[in-house]
Amino acid sequence: MTATRNQAYAHLSRWILLVLLGLYTIYNLGPILWLMISSLKSRADLFAMPPKLVFEPDFSGYQSVFGVGAARDSASSVGVFDSLMTSVFVSTVGTTVAVFLGTLAGYVCSRFEFRGKGDFMFFVLSTRMLPPVAVLVFYHMMFARLGLADTWLGLVLIAVFVNVGLATWIMKGFFDGVPKEVEQIAIVNGYSRIYAFLRLVLPMVKGGIAATAGFCFIFAWNEFAFASILTTTRAKTLPVKISTASGATGIEWTQICAAGVVLIIPVLVFFYLIRRHLLMGMTFGVLGRR
Repeated sequence: MTATRNQAYAHLSRWILLVLLGLYTIYNLGPILWLMISSLKSRADLFAMPPKLVFEPDFSGYQSVFGVGAARDSASSVGVFDSLMTSVFVSTVGTTVAVFLGTLAGYVCSRFEFRGKGDFMFFVLSTRMLPPVAVLVFYHMMFARLGLADTWLGLVLIAVFVNVGLATWIMKGFFDGVPKEVEQIAIVNGYSRIYAFLRLVLPMVKGGIAATAGFCFIFAWNEFAFASILTTTRAKTLPVKISTASGATGIEWTQICAAGVVLIIPVLVFFYLIRRHLLMGMTFGVLGRR
């Protein structure tokens, strides 16, 4: 009798847990689903009360976003293809450079003791604590003097500056998890430290590199404060372009929703490509070494 009761309690607890997880999933995915639905509505259906869940799909928002078809010459077109390409380039190159520098700096800080190491690590961490508004004026003046304002190169440098500190700290943690004996054994057998680093240590932390790249890509992709001040026309990123979307009839909410869906897709593709390494990185390689 007691065993049957315990089984019933376990079965009920499992169902309660599944229901709670389902509600939590709906709570998190609800805004994204609503964004996708709204991107396919006409302006009349978008503002209908009560909200319409059954409607005829309208792709004019996506046509306006990419500037194709009749929307190309429309006064309300908010074509963002150029801004999308800018965001892809800046985020990809900025993430690559930041992870590369952060990997080298993290390895040095993990393996070597040098004067001022603690101060250096604190300085690197402080770059993440610094609010963007505190240095916006400085960067604006400096970039204007150097001719980097409203350029892809300037945005790449900003992406590197924002993410290199985070990459250094994360990669230092992963390198700390690799025993130093790995390099010592290689050096004793006549190999150089560079060889040991490239052929032995790096493969062991590739999951950490993927996880670091994922975090850095998100921060670079969503960067708004610097991009909104340092760009005007030629190098606007997608978040900045979406925030200024308006047409002859006011704010074009359908087009903004369509652009929001487009903004999400590259991040999903990027994380899909690194999903295996990302799981290993988030578990510090435990799953990958089983």
